[in-house]
Amino acid sequence: MTRIAAVLIFLSLLARAQTLFDLSADFSLRDNPNKVWQYGYSATNSLAPDQFQLDKQADTTGPVGFWHPDTNKGPGVGFYPYIAYNTTKQSQAWPSPNGWVVRGGEIAMEASNSGQYSLVRFVAPMAGTYKISAQFEGVHVWSTTDVHVLHNGTSLFDADIDGYGGDPAFRKVEGASPTALYSGQIEMKANDTVTFAVGYGKNKTNSGDTTGLFARVVLLDGKANH
Repeated sequence: MTRIAAVLIFLSLLARAQTLFDLSADFSLRDNPNKVWQYGYSATNSLAPDQFQLDKQADTTGPVGFWHPDTNKGPGVGFYPYIAYNTTKQSQAWPSPNGWVVRGGEIAMEASNSGQYSLVRFVAPMAGTYKISAQFEGVHVWSTTDVHVLHNGTSLFDADIDGYGGDPAFRKVEGASPTALYSGQIEMKANDTVTFAVGYGKNKTNSGDTTGLFARVVLLDGKANH
């Protein structure tokens, strides 16, 4: 019994030591920054950390909400790059019924036509070992984008999305690379950043480029008290 109790205590401590930050579960259309998450875009077509800007305008009028750089009257000035979020548990087409498709709880991102990136940034709350995972997928009819994961200014992952990789109930999954997956483990200091980025791709246009993202960051062992 003593050994069983010790194992249970160990498992309890292990579970307590691991902290999950889930972009979908944590997403806010009210606060930006939102605790460890920031929703934004690059001021230019550069992924340098100093180009990051916070989105200022939230649109909560429909089941798919948006963060935009600034107030706007629809596609045009202040609209792109955007970050969208499906607030429901069911896949939604936006604009309904024949637009891009975003799964329940999924984030959808699109760059600007001048090459500004759509960016989601995670800020480490403490030093420690973090596991990063990201799933990008083309969710427009045929998305052609470049996607990235960066630790501070250093690239961890770069890929191209070419095709449709969203909910197959809406349209056929097809293309050379309709999805891109990343998983890795890194050491981070407090206030280090992990940035998930979507650009306008090799064809240098954001037309039909909406790209979905599921992202998780797990703090495996924090060093706040070490």
